[in-house]
Amino acid sequence: MTDKPQNMYCIHCGKEIPANVQFCPYCGANQAGVQADDPTNPAATTITPEQQPQPEQPQKVNMLTAFQQGLVDMFTIGKRTSRAGFWWLYLDIFLIGLVLEFLLSPLLKQLAFSGDFVWVFLLFLLSIPYAMTTVGLFTAEIRRLHDTNRSGHFLWLLLIPLVGPIIVIVLLAQKANPAGQRFDKVSQHKSWIKQWWTWVILALVAVATTALFNFSAPFMDPNTLAQSDTTTQTKDDGNSQAEDTDTTDDDADDDTADESSDTDTIDLGDDSIDIADKQNYTTTFSETWSESTFAIDKVTVYKTDSEYIQGSGHDESSFNGIVKVHMNIDAGRDINAYPTQATLSTNDGQQVDADLSDSDDFDGELDAGTQSDGNIYFLLPKLKDVSDLSSIRLKWSADYDTDDYDDDDAYKDFDVTVQLNQ
Repeated sequence: MTDKPQNMYCIHCGKEIPANVQFCPYCGANQAGVQADDPTNPAATTITPEQQPQPEQPQKVNMLTAFQQGLVDMFTIGKRTSRAGFWWLYLDIFLIGLVLEFLLSPLLKQLAFSGDFVWVFLLFLLSIPYAMTTVGLFTAEIRRLHDTNRSGHFLWLLLIPLVGPIIVIVLLAQKANPAGQRFDKVSQHKSWIKQWWTWVILALVAVATTALFNFSAPFMDPNTLAQSDTTTQTKDDGNSQAEDTDTTDDDADDDTADESSDTDTIDLGDDSIDIADKQNYTTTFSETWSESTFAIDKVTVYKTDSEYIQGSGHDESSFNGIVKVHMNIDAGRDINAYPTQATLSTNDGQQVDADLSDSDDFDGELDAGTQSDGNIYFLLPKLKDVSDLSSIRLKWSADYDTDDYDDDDAYKDFDVTVQLNQ
């Protein structure tokens, strides 16, 4: 009975090859001087996976030891990292990223409106740990691929959208391959902390991270940014802007209509609309229902300087005229009133619904004894001149809760025509 031929591992690629061959059938590396089962040469000795030298890892791998080892090997790629060590390190870096994001969010919002050097410097300081975790995770991924007997060049797959990252994650989750020892490069060198080039790399990554955060800062809080832009524009426009973005209460005592200058603007949401002409009208309309009074004391008609677009897709529409109606509600009992959902008809044949997104929030459920007022905006598709409107018709609904099914007054449809007298 003959013994089973002994095998050995290639000294270059680490694959198992027949004993006593001069060249590896896989990579072609010269195996000269290697003898099968030579105990002094691990590449020539038949080694089981259990006997294969394992990556240099702490005896007990956990979050703390994996993080410590990751710091030590931050700039080391010529070795291997076990599967447990890599994923514990990945969890550590993920948690650090959450903490840094929590600290960076208010800083980026402040930076969005300030070019102060102090804020930029603070951002740079917080970018340093970001740089360290970025470099540490990158080299750890290379060492983990080495542990599976794969080259770090597999990380180029990350450049493939969607599919590439999934493939890399699968590779990083593979079991260790004993042949991965071919990537181990035993060398005695001083710690990366004592080498100048490692700090240069960290500084460059930190600067790049700071620049990226600085560029993205204006997009961190678009609502605040839009509000800031509107405020700045209001200041620059001067008194004419302030007069037109007024609440109509300031002009409620005006008994006559006055025409604005051609430099006025009006703010609708986040948009500033340039006004070519406007006309204010005071009215005395008032109607009482269920102990509650609805009064319209002012109507303002605007002619924009050009055509504006509202909405998008199927909801997109254009307008070049605006009607602003100021209403007061005095609730004598608990009621539900919805004038901000009103329909407006004009004497020149136009019919539009209230612009709910831009109208003031002053209606809805109103308790007895409360008073509220606000502006309702209507966008007109076509308006040649503000003087073309001589009357408007408004329709809205109101109701109150009752258990009396015979109470015909529980629901009210308002239908009001207001004459615009110059």
